[in-house]
Amino acid sequence: MRIVFMGTPALAAQTLEAVAAEHEIVLVATQPDRPAGRRHELQAPPVKQWALEHGIAVAQPERARDAEFIARVRDVRPEAIVVVAFGQILPQDILDMPREFYPHGTCVNLHYSLLPRWRGAAPVQRAIEHGDHVTGVSTQHMAAKLDAGDLILSEQIEIGAEETSAELFERLVPLGTKVLLETLQLVAKGEAPRVPQNDAQATLAPSIKAEETKLDWHEPAEYLAHQIHAFNPRPGTVTTFRDKPLKVWRARPVKSTFHGESGLIQFTDNRVLVKTGNPSQEQYKGDSGEALELIEVQAAGKARMNAADWARGVRLEMGESLM
Repeated sequence: MRIVFMGTPALAAQTLEAVAAEHEIVLVATQPDRPAGRRHELQAPPVKQWALEHGIAVAQPERARDAEFIARVRDVRPEAIVVVAFGQILPQDILDMPREFYPHGTCVNLHYSLLPRWRGAAPVQRAIEHGDHVTGVSTQHMAAKLDAGDLILSEQIEIGAEETSAELFERLVPLGTKVLLETLQLVAKGEAPRVPQNDAQATLAPSIKAEETKLDWHEPAEYLAHQIHAFNPRPGTVTTFRDKPLKVWRARPVKSTFHGESGLIQFTDNRVLVKTGNPSQEQYKGDSGEALELIEVQAAGKARMNAADWARGVRLEMGESLM
């Protein structure tokens, strides 16, 4: 099939490579180059880098609604448009375009959740943050409404108890690529199903805001652990120790009976525990509560390190707290 591929990050580049092995990529669309690094030098998105290395034409519209971009997509006469983490909303003119050139043409989106759960920009992170036990990938016929198109295929996997978003993506990307290739085979045969989503079951996965990265030690430890792993590696979670930022990269909830205000640190038996808000579960009664065991942290200007090594290095004193 003649395919226009739209995507931006490294995970999309991996999928692009697989699609290009089975189909003709007539155009790649990606986000404009953005400043990156300490010098804020312009950096090409991974999808653009891969396309240029393989001699494929690239478009980088500031807005997908621009008439010039729409005309360029039409000029290559796509039989299908594949969207993987593109980062822009497509206008109806583009969504309808493949049917101009192929009776079964469609815009296919690969989404990293089991739609209709977690529609939006951060489905993997939100699934971990909210303690989901399963997630997966879905392909859909794109619609004007966010991630609300008719479903084609989906496949489910379990989320590990302490799995980070980076680790989960490592498993989801190859799974999603496989499902997308199966989807394109169905599209080529005119056999791609259309299963309407139940909008009443939809949940939103908005982009992560800076204020969400601050750890609130009044929250239950289980939620804090989910938050930490969901935002690892980007944008990370942060707390304050001795008036300086301390990032927390890995942690686990544990039962604890030590007393004190939320945020109090206890370093004992080579373990760093932080007092958190008490959970509502019935099994935690009276003075027994829950704590968060810190596993991996990063002080300002330092590399990531084992939390126990950090505690020894700062000579943690009794009664100190995280804020």
